[in-house]
Amino acid sequence: MDQCKKILQKENLSELDILELNQKIFGNSELDAERFNQRHRAYNEAAIKQILNYQSKNRCNNTELAKYFKLSRNTVIKWKKLFIDKNNNLENRD
Repeated sequence: MDQCKKILQKENLSELDILELNQKIFGNSELDAERFNQRHRAYNEAAIKQILNYQSKNRCNNTELAKYFKLSRNTVIKWKKLFIDKNNNLENRD
């Protein structure tokens, strides 16, 4: 519960915060429900950048990142092509 309180005390909750809270409250869902929910997730640019930052901070490869966030490896590669420049820096797309 303390972990939930820590997240809820943030001024602004991101999509990733909501997903983390959902997992902490409801635990692991059934496989069919999880597949259904995964197909209907949408990430905004800020959430994508947060995920890509997580990868660089935790030094995980595309497969590990995809598994951790329950994404496809192809999605991770697509996001990296869109948001990371040739010097491995996150680009601002304004």
